[in-house]
Amino acid sequence: MSSNTLARHIKWIVAGIALLALAVRVWSLPFGLPYLYHPDEPMYVSIAQDMFRSGDWNPHSFVFPSLFFDINALAYFPFYLLGSIIGVFHSPDDIASPAMLMLGVGISPTPSTFLLGRSVSLLFGLGAVVLVFLVGKRLTGSMMVGLLGALLMAISPGNVQHSRYITPDVIQVFFILLAFWGAVLVFQRGKWRDYILAGLAVGLAASGKYNGVLIGLSLVGAHFLRLGWRGVREMRLYLALALAPVAFFLTTPYALFDTGTFLADLRSEAQHYSTGHIGMDGDTVKWYLDYLWVTGGPIGLLALAEVGRGIYLRLKPIILLSIFPVAYFIFINSFPVRNDRTALPLTPFMYLLASSLLVMLARKLLRHTFQQRVRMAAAFGVATLAALSIAYPAVATVQTTNSFLGRVESRELARMWIEENVPDGSTVAIESYSPYVDPKRYAVQGYTLLTVHTAEWYVTNGVDYLVFSEGEYGRFYAEPERYPDAVARYNALFNAFESVKTVSVEGYDVRIYMVNRR
Repeated sequence: MSSNTLARHIKWIVAGIALLALAVRVWSLPFGLPYLYHPDEPMYVSIAQDMFRSGDWNPHSFVFPSLFFDINALAYFPFYLLGSIIGVFHSPDDIASPAMLMLGVGISPTPSTFLLGRSVSLLFGLGAVVLVFLVGKRLTGSMMVGLLGALLMAISPGNVQHSRYITPDVIQVFFILLAFWGAVLVFQRGKWRDYILAGLAVGLAASGKYNGVLIGLSLVGAHFLRLGWRGVREMRLYLALALAPVAFFLTTPYALFDTGTFLADLRSEAQHYSTGHIGMDGDTVKWYLDYLWVTGGPIGLLALAEVGRGIYLRLKPIILLSIFPVAYFIFINSFPVRNDRTALPLTPFMYLLASSLLVMLARKLLRHTFQQRVRMAAAFGVATLAALSIAYPAVATVQTTNSFLGRVESRELARMWIEENVPDGSTVAIESYSPYVDPKRYAVQGYTLLTVHTAEWYVTNGVDYLVFSEGEYGRFYAEPERYPDAVARYNALFNAFESVKTVSVEGYDVRIYMVNRR
C-alpha cells in the first residue's frame, strides 16, 4: 500500500484497530458475575460507591492516589440516573455494595456495577491504543510506526487483561501516554500550551498511580533535547514541573486534607513493595524479562535494539522514546515485589520502539539495491520479525484470557458441586481465592490460609469440609525450596482428610476435603 493510499484510508485503519481492541477487551468482560473472583475489585468498587452515596470525596484509602476512585465514583452519576429513570433505583442506597467472605471470594447484589467499572477501564484501554498511534505517528513522522504500535497495543496481553479489571493500571497507562504526547509536543514545538499539557498530564499520571511520576523524566528530556543546555534558562520547563503537583493535588486533594492517612498508606505501600509479597517477589530482573518474552516474544529484543540504535546514532526522537522505559525498568527492579501490572507502563513504549525499528528496516530494504538473493533473505527476515511481533502477543492474549477464565471456571464448578453435594448446615472452612460458599446455606469459616489451624483443630471444632484453592496454596508449591514449612503444613492437611472432589480447569485446582463425616 502506497503512502498516499495509506493516508487516505488512515481513519478507517485506526478505526479497525480500535474495533479489534474493543472486541478482545469485551471478550469475557462479565467474567464470574455475580460472583467476585478478582482479589482487588470489590474493595475498589466499595470505595467508589461509598464516595458516590455519601458525597464524601475522601476515599479514606491512599494505597493508590484518588483519581482512579474519583473517575469510578463519577461514573455512578449517569448509571444512577438511568437506573432511576427505568425504576431500578429509588435512592443511592439501592446500589448495593459487594459482599465478601474472603479475599477473592464474594458476590455482588448489583452485578451491573461491576460491568460499569470494568467498562470504565475498557474505555481508558481503548484511549491508550489511540494515543499510541498518535504518539508514534507524531514522534517518528511515520504512520506505519503509529499503526503497528497501536496494533500491538490493541492485542497486548497485559493491557487487554487489565482493561477488564476495575483497577487503576490501565487508567495510569492512559495518562502516562497523554503525558508523553505532551512531551513529544514540547520536543517538536515547545509552545506554552505544550508545556502546560505535559505538566498537567504528568500530575495526572502520578495521580493514577504514584510511580507514574517517572514520566516527568520524558518531559525534562524533551525540553533539553530540543534546546540543549540553554534550556536551563527557559521558564516554560519550570512552569510545567510546577503544574505537575498542582494536577496531582487537584485530583488527589485529600492528600492535603487527610495528610495522616495519606502518609500512613503511602508508607505502607512502600514497605509492601520493599519487603516482599509471598509468591510475587524475588529475582525481579529475570521475572520481568521472562514475562516480557512470554507475552511479547521478539518485541523486547527489537525495542532494546532500537534503544541502542538511537543512542549510537544520536537519534533524538528515539532517545526521547527510550527515556521512560529505561528509567522505569531500573526503578521497578529496585523492589523485590514483581507482577504483571507493574510492568504494564513499559509495554506501549516497547511496542513503539519495536515498530520504529521494523519500519526502518523495511524502508532500507525498499531504498537500497541488493542482490536478488540477499534482498529476498532480508525481506523474509523482516517479515518474519514483524509476523512474530504480532503473533506472540496475540497468542499470549488468548492464553492469558483462557487461563484466567479457567481459574474462574474451576471455582464456579466447585461452587456448583458444593451446592449439589454438601448438606445444608455443614460447617465449611474456606481460604482466599476459593469458590463462593453461600453463608445462608452453610456455616462458613474464612481464613487467609487454611494452614492457620492444624488437622486436629478442625476435627475438634466440628468443621465438616475444607476448601483449598490453588490461588492460595499454589504459590507455596511453586517455590517449595523457599516455603518448605508452608508446604509441609498443607501436606499435613491433605494427608489427614479424605479428598471428595478436585476441580481443575486450565491447571487451576480447587480441592475439597471432608473432615467429619455427617
